Amino acid sequence: MENKRGDRDWIRLQVARRAAELMYFDGVKEYLRAKRKAAKQLEVTVYPNNCEIRGQIDLLAEAMEGPSRKERLLELRRQALSVMEVLQEFSPRLVGSVLTGHVKATSDIDIHVFADDHERVGDRLMQADHDVEYEIVKTKKGGEFMDFPHYYLDLPIAQVDISVYRPEDLKRPQKSSVTHRTMERATIGALRRLVTAMDGDGEDAGG
Repeated sequence: MENKRGDRDWIRLQVARRAAELMYFDGVKEYLRAKRKAAKQLEVTVYPNNCEIRGQIDLLAEAMEGPSRKERLLELRRQALSVMEVLQEFSPRLVGSVLTGHVKATSDIDIHVFADDHERVGDRLMQADHDVEYEIVKTKKGGEFMDFPHYYLDLPIAQVDISVYRPEDLKRPQKSSVTHRTMERATIGALRRLVTAMDGDGEDAGG
């Protein structure tokens, strides 16, 4: 590394790789913490962006998990679809890695729902025989901290994190913490098409 310290792009790549390792192997969840810790360990002050780190996580996941990664993604999407169908009246949207496909062995399922009364969401989940945990998460939105109800389901394949927003937030685009662009969100119909397409790929491969 000493011979290449002048190459900023090379250093940036090393920090991204180390940050990816910290997130994949050590369970560091926040990109900012991972890149700062990686830079400190490598004794540099160059910081990759979140997309660069996610790209390195993808490479790690492919190397470590192989074909089982795609199988897990399909099952995660199936489980997400099942939960979203239960919550259909709350306009559910799948977000995060299960939608984008950037999953790893520890990825959970992130779903946004929209309701005036968050307790109706919890009641509907319990009516569907889910064991439900609940907490209020304080999140900074638009320069101020706001409280958002979260419901958690522990499914055999992964935890499901269901965030409850106000109905009017459905039409307000949110920014992705990774790309800093408008967050991708999938309806029940869109997710069903993704699952069907993946099932079709599997059948073609098997035939």
